Amino acid sequence: MSADIPLITTMFQTNASLFDKATEGIREDQWLATPGNASNHLTWIAGHVVIHRAKIPRLLGQEWSAPWEDLFSRGSKLVAAGEYPQPPEIRRAWNEVSQTLSVGLSAASPEILARPVPKGTPTLDGTVGGTIGLLCLHETYHIGQLGYLRKLLGYGQTIG
Repeated sequence: MSADIPLITTMFQTNASLFDKATEGIREDQWLATPGNASNHLTWIAGHVVIHRAKIPRLLGQEWSAPWEDLFSRGSKLVAAGEYPQPPEIRRAWNEVSQTLSVGLSAASPEILARPVPKGTPTLDGTVGGTIGLLCLHETYHIGQLGYLRKLLGYGQTIG
């Protein structure tokens, strides 16, 4: 697979804008509301998107971390409200990771993108570029969930 980094970069930029729109203006006390007993809340989904976006700069040789990353990894269980970072911290982390991602993608060489990823790493084709493409798809899915929760909470549509 040849990763179309300019297209993927545009998709990440669009997702960044949609993340901002989906989370903008939502009262902090509503970030932990869920549509059902077995559903994730906006805090978990937003944190999950942040930590997965951060995987891309790491693949490209950059560093980023947050003390709360484990709270949002795949399959993690919901914890007590006080254990989560506050919404402004999640939004700040999003902006920080997005900047790091932008720099990493603009500097990614074809050789780096064609490099194989370790066995067990989710990817479309076994390469760094394939992992970046899959993570973009993953992120887009969760950005849609943020938009759904925004509307459910009474804040209207993210798009339109």
